[in-house]
Amino acid sequence: PSAMPSSQPSAMPSLYPSARPSRRPSAIPSSEPSSEPSAKPSLKPSARPSHLPSSEPSAMPSSKPSTKPSSQPSIIPTAEPSTIPSLRPSATPSSKPSADPSIQPSMAPSLQPTSLPSTIPSSVPSSQPSLSPSFRPSSLPSTEPSLMPSLLPSMMPSLEPSVMPSLQPSIIPSSYPSAEPSLRPSISPSSQPSTLPSILPSTEPSDMPSSQPSVLPSSHPSISPSSRPSLMPSLVPSVQPSNLPSSGPSSDPSAEPSGKPSLKPSLQPSLTPTLQPSAMPSAVPTLTPSDQPSFIPSSGPSLVPSYVPSSQPTFHKCFMSLDERRRRMIEELKTVSDPNTLLTPNTPQNMALKWIIEDDTYCVCPQDPKFVQRYILALFYFSTGGGTWNECNAPSNYSDPTEIALANANCTILGDGPDVTNSLTFQGTDAWLTPSYECYWGGLACRESTLCLDRIEFENDGLSGTLPFELQNLTDLHYLIVEEGTTSGTIPSEYGTFPELIILDLNFNNLTGSIPEDIYNLPFLTQLDLNDNFLNGTISSAIGNLENLQFLQLEVNKFTGTIPETLGNIPNLIVLEVFGNELNGTMPDGICQ
Repeated sequence: PSAMPSSQPSAMPSLYPSARPSRRPSAIPSSEPSSEPSAKPSLKPSARPSHLPSSEPSAMPSSKPSTKPSSQPSIIPTAEPSTIPSLRPSATPSSKPSADPSIQPSMAPSLQPTSLPSTIPSSVPSSQPSLSPSFRPSSLPSTEPSLMPSLLPSMMPSLEPSVMPSLQPSIIPSSYPSAEPSLRPSISPSSQPSTLPSILPSTEPSDMPSSQPSVLPSSHPSISPSSRPSLMPSLVPSVQPSNLPSSGPSSDPSAEPSGKPSLKPSLQPSLTPTLQPSAMPSAVPTLTPSDQPSFIPSSGPSLVPSYVPSSQPTFHKCFMSLDERRRRMIEELKTVSDPNTLLTPNTPQNMALKWIIEDDTYCVCPQDPKFVQRYILALFYFSTGGGTWNECNAPSNYSDPTEIALANANCTILGDGPDVTNSLTFQGTDAWLTPSYECYWGGLACRESTLCLDRIEFENDGLSGTLPFELQNLTDLHYLIVEEGTTSGTIPSEYGTFPELIILDLNFNNLTGSIPEDIYNLPFLTQLDLNDNFLNGTISSAIGNLENLQFLQLEVNKFTGTIPETLGNIPNLIVLEVFGNELNGTMPDGICQ
């Protein structure tokens, strides 16, 4: 330290205190207290209290109390209580309670309660209750709730909710719910729901539903349904149905039917039928028949006969025998795939045929208008190395609910990319070949109006194999996106017959051959991404027929020849990338105008 103090305070405190105090306080307190007090208080409190108190109180309290009381009370209370009380009371109470209660009551209440109650109640109620109840109750209740919960609940509820919940529930509930849910559920349910769901569910159901669903299911169902469906189904069905159907079916059937049918069928049948028929049939028939017939028949007969007899006896849900179902399916699919390939064992077409006839527990019928769509998607799965994808692989057992659930848990790909048509579509993240509607399989999207496939979208999911030409039958397809895999073979020329295709994106694969001429006939194609493959041949002048094309990426391939002049005739072309090929010649002038 200096022999004489500085005229201005130091920016940083000295390691040791000055022999004589400074005329102005330091900007930052010293690590050791001064031997004599400063003429004016420090801007910031010292880490340790001074041996003698200052003549004037500090602007900010010390982090530790003084060993001797100040002649005047502090403007702001100390962080910890003094070992000896001040000669005069503080203008504001201490931020932390005293270790022992005062013998006489304070003139103003403490900001935080003492660990032990006062022997005599305060003349003015405390802003917060004591950790333990007073021997005598306060004449007036507290105006604000405690920052920390009481060890024992209050006999009467607070006017406003506590910032933190009590360790034990109150005998009478609060007038308002807490700002945050309890870390542990209450022993008894609340009379009013919380604004946010609890982290853990209650042991008993609430009288009223929460405004938002719980993250984890309750062990008991709610007495009244939630305004929105739960993220996970309850272990036991609700007493009353929800206003909106759940995104996924419950593990057990509901005791009463829903007002509206579910989007997906339940794993087990309902005890009573729904008021309206479901869009899709249940995997297992209901115990009692519906008042109205289903749009699609059940996979098995009902346990109780219908009110009106069938016109013909039923052998299968498709109103035909199993042999007839098989025969008609094969005849229908011979018009989609090559008949020889369809019936040759171990071909992707034959594997898809066998699955949809024998293994698919969803059990479609040959007269189902979406039967061919489901077959083509199963064919796409087997053609592109399904089973070795990174996500959304089929379950090892098509009928085992546990295996199906595990497969679904390993599928997060959602076919929800940008849509320039603003079509109303729906999608899901179910694993492929599971017994759900195929539009809910990961990476797919279907139109709400027609249930026809709108999008196939995979990026870096490990697809391999080849692209099946049978996709041409998906005539409503807008987006075919299969990126960043090891898909090989050629681009099927049949892909040039898509009447509504907007994006064809097959980049970063191992495709070979040339671009089929038919691709240049797609009337609504706006994006053609074929970069980073092994495509060869020339770029046909017919590419100028793609009048709506905006993005053309053909870079990093093996194209030869020149860039066709007709590219300059495409009015809305924005991006053209052809580098990394074996092209020659110059860039046509029309492209750059």
